[in-house]
Amino acid sequence: MSGKISSSTIRSSKTANPSESKTKDNSSALRICPECDTDEFLVTEADETYCTECGVVISDEPLDRSRRWIDTQDGRERERGEPTTRRLHDKGLSTDIGYYRDGKGQWLPSDTRRRFSRLRKWDSRSKTPSKRQLSLREGLTEIARLVSALELGDSVHDQAVDTYREAWSNDLLPGRSIEAIATGSLFAACRLERLPRQLEEFDAVSRVEEGEVKNAYTTLNRELNLATPPPLPQDFVPGIANTVGADEKLERRARQFAISPEVSQLANGRSPSSVAAACLYQAHVEHGKQRIQITQVELAEAAFTTTVTLRSVWEQIRDLVENEEFPDLDASLESNSI
Repeated sequence: MSGKISSSTIRSSKTANPSESKTKDNSSALRICPECDTDEFLVTEADETYCTECGVVISDEPLDRSRRWIDTQDGRERERGEPTTRRLHDKGLSTDIGYYRDGKGQWLPSDTRRRFSRLRKWDSRSKTPSKRQLSLREGLTEIARLVSALELGDSVHDQAVDTYREAWSNDLLPGRSIEAIATGSLFAACRLERLPRQLEEFDAVSRVEEGEVKNAYTTLNRELNLATPPPLPQDFVPGIANTVGADEKLERRARQFAISPEVSQLANGRSPSSVAAACLYQAHVEHGKQRIQITQVELAEAAFTTTVTLRSVWEQIRDLVENEEFPDLDASLESNSI
């Protein structure tokens, strides 16, 4: 058997047939020998796959960028630096100049600190040599700030970063506010992750007006063909219940109303958050208002709607309940006890 030959030496004209290939992981890499045109002689050892007949290496060990830890006398420490991340414009590959102390923890002299301050300024400028790169860094920084202010999760953060990078790659930023596109990307990420958030919540922490955020989201949704699902009333029930302090029994009962076909038909053309608030108020009325008093004003503020809209939707839900038009929802709250 001949020795192992790197796959880079194989002629580009010899390619494998995708219909006959076999995948060993989630990637689309071919698992068939391009020389023998078969997978009969393929052998996988550790992270390397090669052909025992001709020796061609099909796949090498991939580069592991994950974080590793080692146990030392002082406890667990990182074996190496941070892994790459798409949340930073340079994916975290560049280094930063520190402040005040040297590598041994000793204080730097004043003249050295001034010199490093100038170096730090030029280092920051060198990382964004063009306005296009600068817009990417500022947008990702704004997304990180909004995620922290709204206390959103990592999945939403990563989705917002991917949406913003896609908009940046498709040249959607020229002529538009970077902060608006960044906020619109985060709002779109919440919609894609089915995390119900209102535009008013973004307006409270954003640096642009609500109208600009709405226009940016509309542009992203249209230009990038985002598959954002429509918001449903049941998505807003947990957040509103948590805001007004409703217990889990009321939340479960309100969710029963929200997922019923009658309320789904009633929600057409209406704000889903107002329908969710009306379901919570109906559950509160059924509960007899014994443990906690939840007013329509509190529910309307939590749902970012008006008391008039809330009362209008609730009266229709109440009529449906009184006319016994709902199916059996296990109406007894005691049956939903925890």
